[in-house]
Amino acid sequence: CAEAVVLLLHRFGWNWIATVGSDDEYGRGAQGLFLSIAGNHSICIAFEGLIPTDFADPKAKNQLEDTIKLINKTKVNIIVLFAFSQPAQALLEHSISMGLSEKVWIGTEAWMLSDTATSIPNIQSIGTVLGFVMKAGTVPGFRKYVADLFTSVQQDKFCQESREFNHLMNSDTLDTHCKQCDPISLHDVSSVLSHSQIQPVYVAVYSVAYALH
Repeated sequence: CAEAVVLLLHRFGWNWIATVGSDDEYGRGAQGLFLSIAGNHSICIAFEGLIPTDFADPKAKNQLEDTIKLINKTKVNIIVLFAFSQPAQALLEHSISMGLSEKVWIGTEAWMLSDTATSIPNIQSIGTVLGFVMKAGTVPGFRKYVADLFTSVQQDKFCQESREFNHLMNSDTLDTHCKQCDPISLHDVSSVLSHSQIQPVYVAVYSVAYALH
């Protein structure tokens, strides 16, 4: 994805940018890879920084504010952001509250697909957002598996086995039944069965299982 971001910047001739990463393994790794590639495409990095992930830390707010002030000082119009949803949300919220002018934000699905980030009040004031997501694919047999699962749950045999299992459980856990789940049907979940995040999870689990095998 870092290489795709560089190609996008090169395609539009955006060579004066800021890059921000969350101070965790993902943010540091993605930003480091991006910087190593960007240098080979005549892209000048006016600012590079890391934003906190621990918001219980009293210094977190100051770090975010300092990051935004430094970005503003460089007068860049392009910000590349490698972060998960919570750090990204915090940076965007502070950008809005501090009146950062409209920018072009480039991100990855780590925060691009987050409902919390896109539902920030006045989010439209940050400017234009461009992002990359993993190409979706079909997980073989997944839809049938879910359909069969719903069918089995509706059968008396399954319910009987479930009741017998509950009798063997500790009494403290008997009242944890999710009543809100009872009315959910296959129709209710069918729209998310082809969600773009399912296929990457399948590939990751399959890769680990194959390696162990």
